Amino acid sequence: MKYAVAYARVSSKKQEDTGFSIPAQIELFKQYEEKAGIKIVKIFVENKTGGKVGRKVYNEMLAYIKQKNIKDVLVEKTDRIYRNFKDYVVLDDLTQNFDLVIHLVKERVLLSKNSTSHEKLVHGFKVLLAKNYLDNLREEVMKGREEKIREGGYPHKAPVGYYNDTNKETKKKEIYIDPEKSVFIKKLFELYASGAYSVDELRTKLFNEGFNHKGRPYSKPRLLFVLKDVFYIGKMKIKGVVYDGKHTPIIDIETFNRVQRMFNQSKARSHDVEFAYTGLITCGYCGCQLTAELKKGKYIYYHCTGKRGGTCKSDLIREEKLDEVFLELIDKLPDPEEGLFEEIKKAVKEIRQMKSEYEETSYEEIQKQISRLQTRLDNLYTDKLDGNITQEFWLEKHNQWHAEKDRLIEKLKVISNTSRNFDEGSNLLENFCKYARREFLNASGKKKRAILKMLGSNFSYKDKKVSVELTSVFNYLLNNQFVKYGAGDEARTRDILLGKEAFYH
Repeated sequence: MKYAVAYARVSSKKQEDTGFSIPAQIELFKQYEEKAGIKIVKIFVENKTGGKVGRKVYNEMLAYIKQKNIKDVLVEKTDRIYRNFKDYVVLDDLTQNFDLVIHLVKERVLLSKNSTSHEKLVHGFKVLLAKNYLDNLREEVMKGREEKIREGGYPHKAPVGYYNDTNKETKKKEIYIDPEKSVFIKKLFELYASGAYSVDELRTKLFNEGFNHKGRPYSKPRLLFVLKDVFYIGKMKIKGVVYDGKHTPIIDIETFNRVQRMFNQSKARSHDVEFAYTGLITCGYCGCQLTAELKKGKYIYYHCTGKRGGTCKSDLIREEKLDEVFLELIDKLPDPEEGLFEEIKKAVKEIRQMKSEYEETSYEEIQKQISRLQTRLDNLYTDKLDGNITQEFWLEKHNQWHAEKDRLIEKLKVISNTSRNFDEGSNLLENFCKYARREFLNASGKKKRAILKMLGSNFSYKDKKVSVELTSVFNYLLNNQFVKYGAGDEARTRDILLGKEAFYH
């Protein structure tokens, strides 16, 4: 008899109420156990979100499997065991190297090292679909944050010169001026606006006067960010949009504008040359951005912004060498003519025909919630007309329930768009793989950055090597091609360009 473990998970109270409950999952395992002739020796239960890597019970299960040499894992369906690509990579490694078999009970699928390429492809895209769905739901959370922002609330930690604390009267988090560091912030703006100091000089000067972060000088990029941040004049810039803040300004508008004019004057750069990779790549040593400069009127070199201050040992790299490296990455994309995308389209069609349960259930549940809210609103209006409630109470509840109803309607739109967007994405992927090289070769600097940002993020340069974290989709498509560049799981997501020696010395 085979011995197995089972893994049950819910990520919200709503899932408990709509058919995803832990008891329902356990009952499903018991039924499957009898039919499949498997003995469940332990059931792992997780009641937290699967959106993050590093879930406690999930990791306990992995350790138990290895310790007890368990070869079978039962789980309700794909999105119960992993909702991100990292988890997928870990379990895929166990199926390939540890002979693990994953039983997706409700989907009637067995995943093992003997699974067909089509089965793996379909499953891989289910993982991507679950991740896409999770990302879309996170957008709903962001909408709540945006409402707070429009009301003047700042969603992040207070910047240097301010601090976060709880208002004793309102019991809400608010932002207050730091009496010590705000003095240095004022001095930073005033001295830079005078034109007598560079940022590097101010960095040293203010550090010597006591302005520091954990005993070290603030970095040049940090000070540059401070000097450009509208937060210090009572505003907030979030995702490119400027809002009025509730906090007290440290800097007056006149001084702030003088500083910005100083920056604009310094931008009279090298012959209107567009640098393709500025703002894209960070230094692998210190984390600062790579910046570009023109040498001899025609050669573009990139170097770490911490280089001039003598705090970083990063070397220079020519833009042409970066072009070569990124072209090699693009050349690794699968050829649409080789048939892979026909398999992808088949997989997408199959997935769409399944009509994902979490989408279907969520949609129905949200519709019920909207209906209940509308009934409440109707009854509330009747109570108002009958004089059973005050005008103030009616207005409070009317606004509250209307806002909740609008939020749920938006969530319905998100769920409705998920499947369609995923279907359209397969066509976009195919066209991207087909034309990316041609477009990159003929692209402007801005377009080159856009192409690379579609492929991945967290580009870094260190020791004459470039690294990149691929997006989930391209990680999946390129998986078999770049595993050989490194060892372990990290080789699947990073350092795909390691080993290149065509760099500037």
